[in-house]
Amino acid sequence: MVIRALKKYSTLFGALLSTFFFIAFYFQIFSNNFESDVKAFESSLHAQEAKLKSSLDYFRADVRTKGIEKLWETADDRDEINFHVYHRDSLVFWNTNQLPILRFADIHFPSEGLIHLQNGWYFAKIVEENEHLICGSFKVKQDYYYENNDLVNGFPDYLPLSFEGTVQMDEEVGYKVFDPDGEYLLSLVPDEIQEISSSESFIVLVLLLLMMAMWLVVIARLARRLPRKLRWILPLAVIFIRILSLQFQWLEFMEETEGFDPSLYGTSTWFPNFAEFLINISVLVYLMHEARKSFKLIRNNFLGRIISLILYLGSVLLWVLLVYLMRSLIEDSSIPMIIDKLFALNAFSLLAVMSLGVFFYSYYLLLRAIVVKGKETKLSAGRLAVITFITGCIFLFYEINIGNQLFINGLYPMVFSGITIYLVYRFDGMRQLGPGLIHLVLFSLVLAVNVAEFNRIKERGERELYANQIATDQDIVTEAEYAGLAAEIQSDNFLQRFISSPQELSVSDFHEGMERRLFNGFWDRYEMTFSLYNDEQESLIQYRKDPKEGCKELERIIKRSGSASQINGGIYYIEDHSAQLSYIIRQTLYDEDSTNTAVLFCTLKSKKIPEEIGFPRLLISVQTNVLETLETYSVAKFHKGRLVTKYGDFNYPSSHTAMVPEDMKTKGFFDYGEYSHYVLVKGNSNVIILSNKNFSNIDLLTSFSYLFSFFGLLLLPMLFRLNTSGTTKRTVSLAMKIQLVLISLVFLSLLAFGWGSGIFVSNQYNQYTNDVISEKLNSVQTEVRAKLGDSESLSINENGNYMQYILQKFAKVFYTDINMYDNEGYLLGTSRPKVFNIGLLSEQMNPTALKYMNYNQKSQFVQAESIGDLNYSSAYLPFYNNNGDQLGFINLQHFGQQREFENQIQKFLVAIINVFILLLAISIVLAIFISTWLTSPLRILQESFARVKFGKHNVQIEYDKEDEIGALVKEYNKKLLELEFAAEQVAKSERESAWREMAKQVAHEIKNPLTPMKLSVQQMLRTHDPEDPKSGDKLKKVANSIVEQIDALTNIANEFSSFAKMPNPREERLDFVALVRGVSEVFRTAEGVDIKVNCTQDEVFVKADKDQFVRIFNNVIKNAIQAIPDDREGLIVIEIFIEKSKVHCTITDNGVGIDPSKEGKIFVPYFTTKSNGTGLGLAMVKQIIENHHGTIDFTTVKDEGTTFEIIIPQSL
Repeated sequence: MVIRALKKYSTLFGALLSTFFFIAFYFQIFSNNFESDVKAFESSLHAQEAKLKSSLDYFRADVRTKGIEKLWETADDRDEINFHVYHRDSLVFWNTNQLPILRFADIHFPSEGLIHLQNGWYFAKIVEENEHLICGSFKVKQDYYYENNDLVNGFPDYLPLSFEGTVQMDEEVGYKVFDPDGEYLLSLVPDEIQEISSSESFIVLVLLLLMMAMWLVVIARLARRLPRKLRWILPLAVIFIRILSLQFQWLEFMEETEGFDPSLYGTSTWFPNFAEFLINISVLVYLMHEARKSFKLIRNNFLGRIISLILYLGSVLLWVLLVYLMRSLIEDSSIPMIIDKLFALNAFSLLAVMSLGVFFYSYYLLLRAIVVKGKETKLSAGRLAVITFITGCIFLFYEINIGNQLFINGLYPMVFSGITIYLVYRFDGMRQLGPGLIHLVLFSLVLAVNVAEFNRIKERGERELYANQIATDQDIVTEAEYAGLAAEIQSDNFLQRFISSPQELSVSDFHEGMERRLFNGFWDRYEMTFSLYNDEQESLIQYRKDPKEGCKELERIIKRSGSASQINGGIYYIEDHSAQLSYIIRQTLYDEDSTNTAVLFCTLKSKKIPEEIGFPRLLISVQTNVLETLETYSVAKFHKGRLVTKYGDFNYPSSHTAMVPEDMKTKGFFDYGEYSHYVLVKGNSNVIILSNKNFSNIDLLTSFSYLFSFFGLLLLPMLFRLNTSGTTKRTVSLAMKIQLVLISLVFLSLLAFGWGSGIFVSNQYNQYTNDVISEKLNSVQTEVRAKLGDSESLSINENGNYMQYILQKFAKVFYTDINMYDNEGYLLGTSRPKVFNIGLLSEQMNPTALKYMNYNQKSQFVQAESIGDLNYSSAYLPFYNNNGDQLGFINLQHFGQQREFENQIQKFLVAIINVFILLLAISIVLAIFISTWLTSPLRILQESFARVKFGKHNVQIEYDKEDEIGALVKEYNKKLLELEFAAEQVAKSERESAWREMAKQVAHEIKNPLTPMKLSVQQMLRTHDPEDPKSGDKLKKVANSIVEQIDALTNIANEFSSFAKMPNPREERLDFVALVRGVSEVFRTAEGVDIKVNCTQDEVFVKADKDQFVRIFNNVIKNAIQAIPDDREGLIVIEIFIEKSKVHCTITDNGVGIDPSKEGKIFVPYFTTKSNGTGLGLAMVKQIIENHHGTIDFTTVKDEGTTFEIIIPQSL
């Protein structure tokens, strides 16, 4: 009972279930009950503390038994427990370089309990072993100096926390967390605004759409129960509710999710966000479904033809709407929609493409239904084709001159409609695989072209905006910020003391101090360097051999290219971008007594244009005004016709006049060298060019392949549905099996090839990268040895500033960041000091690298390392002086090469996928043709078997090939001959049996009246008295009785004659409704019986013999009247309707019904349920209907009535 109810109400149950899941998930992600989460966090923290204690005990034992040297031989930086070992306050062992700690112990580290370092919170424990101090720790929360795509603050996986918050050491705030002994440890303070993650936003959006889709299905099922003329009420109600929901913002409670964020998508009040867009698509799909169902109300007359034509012409508006939706999804959204860049797409991209596909599929079904209705209303194919051509030309003219100016958009409705008309009128429908593939290919191609064009339009608009933003680096806000900062610089205590009494200070420390104290926040948008010179132009922070070289160089740039700000004369805008600089700050400083002076120089290099070496985005906060999208472009700046800076793959000429057209004076787009360029001329001397690779035909083919495959997978269930046999238990057809086998073989072969090729290319590229790294390492070593080869030893105190200078110089030459470590693994110098200054890495060498280089004596070592979520290749090489003594290690950090490797792998994968999908598409087409070719003889056999009729002449199959099919055809033809002979024998036997049976029945029927006739004559002979005056009357009575029996014999003879000599039907086009109404009028005079005739259409035509069908309804209606008892008010209802090109006629009475034991014999000749019937009426009815290729059946309920249903083909 329960299972039956679930099946019956499965749709309603699904809607309720989806509603439950949506509500449950919504309250889960928006719940603010943090206490349970904190408890779970506390339990995980206790477990991690126990693990730390256990690991520390094991490690302590290793220190005691093995010693430090042996520990280095097994060092591994992949453990989540960090170990640092100190000997007399000096660090002698570490298993990670992710903790920003110093070489010597201080008050911050090592220590017990919760500690806060530059990059996060850690929990630590200390144990002592002999003279060693062992500190074990684990991360509690990552807390970087700033955040970006690679540096994300959060809790580690082993300490899960479902909400976002901070760690504080204040018992008065947040939720308290205690250690296993019940002592206060820390407080978790939830953020005021809890952001919903992208994955949660996507899931809740999918659940919302699923819930609404299920309720729309419930409404559609409910509409079936309504009378056809009232079904329009529910669609109107859906439209009204949808308008109200938009007007009053019923879904405002979802605005915190990404799907409801207008920055993701938003065009108007009708499409305010992406979620509402998808809901609108769902409603439109539902309305198109209801529109198709309502076409049954259109009558097949002149008015119906006019309505069908209007609907057909109006369907082009759906195509206009679809194009508008495509364009808005690209131009008015931040959803990545560049289809050929597969790895750039996200979940919202898939939803967007899927929504367009679903909308198009509904449009396709609606147009097909309109064309089918036009055919039913006698709208000729030729007339419809002419109308399609004329309206198509008009729409093409509109689209090219007024609309989106895309030729393919204007042409597609005409082509799409023309193919639909051809298939409907030629093949009587389109439920075949071939036509579906044709439409799928066309739509995928049109969508690919539209996406490419709209992306091109959007990208060009963005490129103009970017060009204007980077056209000039002169920023009045920067100048105003410096004007406000100048006084703070002058009064900075550290600078005043340093000028008064210069002391040893590393360049990196000086830079870090200046950025931390003065140049932070707003100034993160610039890459800055600082230098300080005395009044004799000598550097107070010595790191060059010539102490005056830097000052002279900066003074020359200011004198040649500098333009002093009108807000503050201490900041100079560099007009020709010398050394890629935007500004130079030159400020004279005084000590506290104003007796000593110094000049502070600050160089400002804009980070708008990406840097090609090192970590271009790792050191930039998300709050910095940086154009990250410029990384996909090539950029060039020209000053007075000379190239001053460039970025990207395009090889710009030294002068812009070599590539920019002469007629392009101010701005514009032009093509040059397979690239699209935008040039912007600013003033008389500055020219900006932004370049992007043109969208090629290969890219278009890639987009088409992806879309075709994606939509093909979505329509795969439909493919199975169209290719399954029509049996009760649906099975896959043989052709479909062959197609699946062929496609699967190709798919698996391509998959194996792609997988193997991917591994091969990955290995080859790794080898190539290692070779490049090895070459660069040796080159760097050669250059560094030329500068430092005469040194007997290296010290950060003695050589640190100079090493930083040369490493920064070589980093620009070799396009990589370079670090130098001493033999013990401590940092000596770096080209990127900020990485260490803000605590992204410690000043210790990677322990695994140190193990292989120092203890395993590797001559070179390359491994993958990471900072936050950024992965890169890191290579190490020993550094020797000119005497052959090892002074330390050179480390190259190859982020640029790592990203290049990832780009190359991505390009290769895209190429493999392109070939894969293209070959798959070709294999699908070939599989269809091959399966059709292989199964065509079987279809011939199937059609021949279907035409075989017992007792009639059957045509043999002609097949001349000597294969398995040929042998089967021969056997088939042989069996046809045997069947024909057997049919003749059976027919002969049946005729003889029938005549014998009929003779018995005739003899029985004739014998019945003859017996009373004989008895009457015998009685008359015995009792006849000529003298009796009443003898005449008696004779007359006997004569009348004999005449009645003779009439009965005549009636019996006529009935048998009619049944035996059933004439062939004289078919004519007959109005079925008029015939039924006419016959029913004859019986309306019957007392106590009411006859009703219901029909949805005034005219329904069939091909039939009028006289024979009159006889059918005479018999059936007469039987219905006779079945109604005298004590009951009789009601006979006749209903006529059309379903699937068949005319259905039901005759229902409220009589006594038919006894279940007699139901199987109703259509058997000579069987009757009446005392005075011959049993030939319904047998004759069935024979007539079957001669007209129809069927008759009945259902009955005892004492309630019987319904006979007649089904015959409709005549169009």
